[in-house]
Amino acid sequence: MDTLILVLVLLLYLRWVAIFLAFPWICLLFQYYKHKGMVRKVLAIPGAFLEKLTVEGVSRYIIIHIGYIPSVKLRLLLYQCLGVNVGKNVVVHYRTEIRAPYRLQLGSGCIIGDNALLDARNGLTIGENVNFSSNVAVYTEQHDHRDEMFRCTKGVDKSVAIGNRVWIGSNVVILPGVKIGEGAVCCAGCVVTKDVAPYDVVAGIPAKKVNTRPNNLLYEFDGKSCWFY
Repeated sequence: MDTLILVLVLLLYLRWVAIFLAFPWICLLFQYYKHKGMVRKVLAIPGAFLEKLTVEGVSRYIIIHIGYIPSVKLRLLLYQCLGVNVGKNVVVHYRTEIRAPYRLQLGSGCIIGDNALLDARNGLTIGENVNFSSNVAVYTEQHDHRDEMFRCTKGVDKSVAIGNRVWIGSNVVILPGVKIGEGAVCCAGCVVTKDVAPYDVVAGIPAKKVNTRPNNLLYEFDGKSCWFY
Protein backbone atom coordinates (compact mmCIF):
# COMPACT_ATOMS: atom_id res chain seq x y z
CA MET A 1 0.00 0.00 0.00
CA ASP A 2 2.83 2.41 0.89
CA THR A 3 4.49 1.73 -2.47
CA LEU A 4 1.25 2.40 -4.31
CA ILE A 5 0.80 5.70 -2.49
CA LEU A 6 4.39 6.70 -3.28
CA VAL A 7 3.88 5.91 -6.97
CA LEU A 8 0.68 7.95 -7.07
CA VAL A 9 2.39 10.91 -5.40
CA LEU A 10 5.29 10.72 -7.86
CA LEU A 11 2.87 10.65 -10.79
CA LEU A 12 1.05 13.64 -9.34
CA TYR A 13 4.23 15.72 -9.27
CA LEU A 14 5.88 14.25 -12.37
CA ARG A 15 4.79 17.11 -14.61
CA TRP A 16 6.41 19.67 -12.29
CA VAL A 17 9.62 17.65 -12.23
CA ALA A 18 9.61 17.64 -16.05
CA ILE A 19 8.97 21.39 -16.12
CA PHE A 20 11.77 22.02 -13.62
CA LEU A 21 14.24 20.05 -15.77
CA ALA A 22 13.24 21.57 -19.12
CA PHE A 23 12.71 25.18 -18.02
CA PRO A 24 16.38 26.33 -18.03
CA TRP A 25 16.95 25.06 -21.58
CA ILE A 26 13.79 26.73 -22.90
CA CYS A 27 14.84 29.97 -21.19
CA LEU A 28 18.22 29.82 -22.93
CA LEU A 29 16.54 29.09 -26.29
CA PHE A 30 14.18 32.04 -25.95
CA GLN A 31 16.99 34.32 -24.84
CA TYR A 32 18.84 33.30 -28.01
CA TYR A 33 15.78 34.19 -30.10
CA LYS A 34 15.68 37.57 -28.36
CA HIS A 35 19.43 38.34 -28.38
CA LYS A 36 21.21 36.32 -31.04
CA GLY A 37 24.86 35.43 -30.56
CA MET A 38 27.21 32.48 -30.95
CA VAL A 39 27.47 31.73 -27.22
CA ARG A 40 23.69 31.89 -26.79
CA LYS A 41 23.24 29.70 -29.86
CA VAL A 42 25.47 26.98 -28.39
CA LEU A 43 23.75 27.15 -25.01
CA ALA A 44 20.35 27.01 -26.68
CA ILE A 45 21.03 23.73 -28.50
CA PRO A 46 19.38 21.47 -25.86
CA GLY A 47 16.30 23.71 -25.83
CA ALA A 48 16.12 23.70 -29.63
CA PHE A 49 16.36 19.90 -29.58
CA LEU A 50 13.49 19.65 -27.10
CA GLU A 51 11.38 22.01 -29.17
CA LYS A 52 12.02 20.08 -32.37
CA LEU A 53 11.39 16.74 -30.67
CA THR A 54 8.03 17.87 -29.31
CA VAL A 55 7.04 20.24 -32.15
CA GLU A 56 7.28 23.20 -29.75
CA GLY A 57 5.19 21.33 -27.21
CA VAL A 58 7.62 21.70 -24.30
CA SER A 59 7.62 25.50 -24.24
CA ARG A 60 3.84 25.71 -24.51
CA TYR A 61 3.43 23.09 -21.79
CA ILE A 62 5.70 25.10 -19.51
CA ILE A 63 4.02 28.44 -20.24
CA ILE A 64 0.52 27.06 -19.66
CA HIS A 65 1.54 25.56 -16.31
CA ILE A 66 3.29 28.76 -15.19
CA GLY A 67 -0.11 30.42 -15.51
CA TYR A 68 -1.45 28.06 -12.81
CA ILE A 69 1.23 28.86 -10.23
CA PRO A 70 -0.62 30.63 -7.39
CA SER A 71 1.84 33.51 -6.99
CA VAL A 72 1.72 36.79 -8.95
CA LYS A 73 5.37 37.61 -8.20
CA LEU A 74 6.74 34.17 -9.09
CA ARG A 75 4.79 34.00 -12.35
CA LEU A 76 6.16 37.37 -13.42
CA LEU A 77 9.72 36.32 -12.60
CA LEU A 78 9.37 33.14 -14.67
CA TYR A 79 7.90 35.07 -17.60
CA GLN A 80 10.91 37.39 -17.48
CA CYS A 81 13.23 34.38 -17.58
CA LEU A 82 11.42 33.30 -20.74
CA GLY A 83 12.19 36.65 -22.36
CA VAL A 84 9.18 38.88 -21.66
CA ASN A 85 10.25 42.54 -21.53
CA VAL A 86 8.54 43.79 -18.35
CA GLY A 87 8.33 47.32 -16.96
CA LYS A 88 7.74 48.32 -13.33
CA ASN A 89 4.58 47.56 -11.35
CA VAL A 90 3.28 44.96 -13.80
CA VAL A 91 0.67 42.40 -12.74
CA VAL A 92 -0.14 39.28 -14.77
CA HIS A 93 -3.06 37.42 -13.26
CA TYR A 94 -3.99 33.74 -13.14
CA ARG A 95 -4.02 31.35 -16.13
CA THR A 96 -2.44 33.66 -18.69
CA GLU A 97 -0.99 31.95 -21.77
CA ILE A 98 1.83 33.69 -23.65
CA ARG A 99 2.96 32.56 -27.08
CA ALA A 100 6.52 33.56 -28.07
CA PRO A 101 7.19 35.42 -24.79
CA TYR A 102 10.50 36.77 -26.10
CA ARG A 103 8.49 39.02 -28.47
CA LEU A 104 6.17 40.43 -25.80
CA GLN A 105 6.67 43.84 -24.19
CA LEU A 106 4.63 44.89 -21.15
CA GLY A 107 4.92 48.54 -20.17
CA SER A 108 5.06 49.85 -16.60
CA GLY A 109 1.81 49.67 -14.66
CA CYS A 110 0.32 47.15 -17.06
CA ILE A 111 -2.35 44.81 -15.64
CA ILE A 112 -3.29 41.58 -17.43
CA GLY A 113 -6.52 39.97 -16.21
CA ASP A 114 -7.31 36.29 -15.63
CA ASN A 115 -7.36 33.82 -18.54
CA ALA A 116 -5.62 36.11 -21.02
CA LEU A 117 -4.14 34.77 -24.25
CA LEU A 118 -1.23 36.90 -25.47
CA ASP A 119 0.03 35.75 -28.86
CA ALA A 120 3.30 37.58 -29.48
CA ARG A 121 4.61 35.45 -32.36
CA ASN A 122 4.76 38.46 -34.69
CA GLY A 123 5.35 41.03 -31.96
CA LEU A 124 3.05 42.35 -29.25
CA THR A 125 3.69 45.67 -27.50
CA ILE A 126 1.46 46.75 -24.62
CA GLY A 127 2.00 50.28 -23.33
CA GLU A 128 2.05 51.75 -19.83
CA ASN A 129 -0.91 51.68 -17.41
CA VAL A 130 -2.92 49.44 -19.72
CA ASN A 131 -5.72 47.43 -18.13
CA PHE A 132 -6.81 44.07 -19.53
CA SER A 133 -10.00 42.67 -18.01
CA SER A 134 -10.57 38.89 -17.84
CA ASN A 135 -10.64 36.54 -20.84
CA VAL A 136 -8.94 38.86 -23.35
CA ALA A 137 -7.34 37.27 -26.40
CA VAL A 138 -4.78 39.03 -28.62
CA TYR A 139 -3.58 37.32 -31.80
CA THR A 140 -0.68 38.21 -34.09
CA GLU A 141 -0.93 35.21 -36.42
CA GLN A 142 -3.73 33.70 -38.48
CA HIS A 143 -4.36 31.42 -41.45
CA ASP A 144 -5.40 32.78 -44.84
CA HIS A 145 -8.75 31.19 -45.73
CA ARG A 146 -8.16 32.14 -49.37
CA ASP A 147 -4.86 30.27 -49.60
CA GLU A 148 -5.16 26.89 -51.34
CA MET A 149 -2.96 25.28 -48.64
CA PHE A 150 -4.55 27.27 -45.76
CA ARG A 151 -1.15 28.75 -44.90
CA CYS A 152 -0.63 31.70 -42.60
CA THR A 153 -0.86 35.15 -44.18
CA LYS A 154 2.46 36.36 -45.57
CA GLY A 155 3.86 39.77 -46.42
CA VAL A 156 1.75 41.86 -44.04
CA ASP A 157 2.46 43.44 -40.65
CA LYS A 158 0.65 41.28 -38.10
CA SER A 159 2.19 42.79 -34.99
CA VAL A 160 -0.18 44.33 -32.45
CA ALA A 161 0.54 47.55 -30.53
CA ILE A 162 -1.59 48.87 -27.68
CA GLY A 163 -1.00 52.43 -26.47
CA ASN A 164 -0.75 53.84 -22.96
CA ARG A 165 -3.80 53.85 -20.65
CA VAL A 166 -5.91 51.69 -22.94
CA TRP A 167 -8.71 49.69 -21.30
CA ILE A 168 -9.56 46.34 -22.84
CA GLY A 169 -12.86 44.98 -21.51
CA SER A 170 -13.75 41.39 -20.67
CA ASN A 171 -13.90 38.80 -23.48
CA VAL A 172 -12.43 41.16 -26.09
CA VAL A 173 -10.66 39.61 -29.10
CA ILE A 174 -7.96 41.63 -30.87
CA LEU A 175 -6.92 40.33 -34.29
CA PRO A 176 -3.51 40.48 -36.05
CA GLY A 177 -2.14 43.81 -37.26
CA VAL A 178 -4.34 46.01 -35.07
CA LYS A 179 -2.96 49.20 -33.52
CA ILE A 180 -4.90 50.68 -30.60
CA GLY A 181 -4.19 54.31 -29.78
CA GLU A 182 -3.51 55.87 -26.38
CA GLY A 183 -6.43 56.03 -23.96
CA ALA A 184 -8.82 54.04 -26.15
CA VAL A 185 -11.47 51.73 -24.70
CA CYS A 186 -12.54 48.39 -26.20
CA CYS A 187 -15.90 47.50 -24.65
CA ALA A 188 -16.63 44.03 -23.31
CA GLY A 189 -17.14 41.30 -25.88
CA CYS A 190 -16.08 43.27 -28.95
CA VAL A 191 -13.90 41.92 -31.75
CA VAL A 192 -11.28 44.44 -32.85
CA THR A 193 -10.42 43.93 -36.52
CA LYS A 194 -9.14 47.42 -37.42
CA ASP A 195 -7.02 50.15 -35.84
CA VAL A 196 -8.58 52.17 -33.03
CA ALA A 197 -7.81 55.90 -32.82
CA PRO A 198 -6.58 57.44 -29.56
CA TYR A 199 -9.32 57.97 -26.95
CA ASP A 200 -12.00 56.30 -29.10
CA VAL A 201 -14.46 53.97 -27.38
CA VAL A 202 -15.34 51.00 -29.60
CA ALA A 203 -17.91 48.22 -29.21
CA GLY A 204 -19.56 45.43 -31.19
CA ILE A 205 -18.59 42.78 -33.73
CA PRO A 206 -16.69 44.06 -35.58
CA ALA A 207 -15.76 46.87 -33.20
CA LYS A 208 -16.89 50.36 -34.21
CA LYS A 209 -16.62 53.75 -32.55
CA VAL A 210 -19.50 54.51 -30.17
CA ASN A 211 -18.04 57.29 -28.02
CA THR A 212 -14.96 59.32 -27.12
CA ARG A 213 -12.97 59.24 -23.88
CA PRO A 214 -11.55 62.39 -22.21
CA ASN A 215 -7.90 62.94 -23.17
CA ASN A 216 -6.72 64.33 -19.81
CA LEU A 217 -5.97 60.93 -18.24
CA LEU A 218 -3.36 60.95 -15.48
CA TYR A 219 -3.80 57.68 -13.57
CA GLU A 220 -0.92 55.27 -13.01
CA PHE A 221 -1.22 51.73 -11.65
CA ASP A 222 1.03 50.94 -8.71
CA GLY A 223 1.28 47.18 -9.26
CA LYS A 224 -0.33 46.26 -5.95
CA SER A 225 -1.94 42.85 -5.97
CA CYS A 226 -2.70 39.98 -3.64
CA TRP A 227 0.17 37.55 -2.99
CA PHE A 228 -1.75 34.58 -4.37
CA TYR A 229 -3.46 34.20 -7.74
